[in-house]
Amino acid sequence: MTMNSPLWGAELDHIRLDSAAPERLAAFYRDAFAMVEQPLADGSTLLRGQNRRLIVGAAGGAEPTAGQPYSAFRFPDGAGLAAYKAHLTAQGVNLMPCPTPLFAPGAFAVADPDGRHMVFGLAAGAGQSDAMAADGAAGHPPGRLQHVVVATADLAAMMAFYENTLGFVATDHVLRDDEGGGQTLTAVFYRSTPEHHSFAMFLSDAARPDHHAYEVSCWNDIRDWADHMAALEIKLWWGPGRHGPGNNLFFMVEDPDGYKVEISAELESMADDDPVRHWPHTERSLNLWGPGWMRA
Repeated sequence: MTMNSPLWGAELDHIRLDSAAPERLAAFYRDAFAMVEQPLADGSTLLRGQNRRLIVGAAGGAEPTAGQPYSAFRFPDGAGLAAYKAHLTAQGVNLMPCPTPLFAPGAFAVADPDGRHMVFGLAAGAGQSDAMAADGAAGHPPGRLQHVVVATADLAAMMAFYENTLGFVATDHVLRDDEGGGQTLTAVFYRSTPEHHSFAMFLSDAARPDHHAYEVSCWNDIRDWADHMAALEIKLWWGPGRHGPGNNLFFMVEDPDGYKVEISAELESMADDDPVRHWPHTERSLNLWGPGWMRA
């Protein structure tokens, strides 16, 4: 049963993006995604909107995951976080100091096989959720930070870590037919709540960021966000369309560093006992309405 996952109930709280031009990147997210800027003590910038926040910092490494060095997942309560920490400790996982200032004491990080950090903790400060809900420019449609996706050249090692060690639950697999009659797994979607995915990975030639997504409430919100992008002369990079896995409506834009950002609506919810589903590695799976973004 899905509810037996030690990670169950954890939601994506924020991510960090690092850039050679952090001021430019922060200004893009401030304007494009209706967030407000707040300088942090380490020189990075916090961007906050209605139920969405991310940290933008200066690029400081040459490793392939440097552009999106961590994703931070929030547990609903301290008991869940303590149980999860004990679960990882029992497996001998190396727990590292928490790299984000947005979590309360007791948060920690772990490194995946690609060197990317996954952070687990509790939101710092009472009323933080209320503060997040109040931030951002008035009059904009909702946009809750909902999922993050990465690319990897070693899908098998990453799957073993995220499923067996961290406890993410697989929802969908995407499989490519090979010339010899076999199949290659090219994408996996994972959930940590009933929502279809909070994390996913695609097979690629190297480890790198893929995209992150903000979930809105309906098709009209998709329209309103697209109109907002148009007013800023930000072109839609992909979409509008509808994904096969997740069945969600979407469009994507590119930030100044070429990182993809998605506006999504109507992401499906899964039952606890739903088995892993399988999709062919075709354009139609990635976009039921038209062209797909074929990573591999």
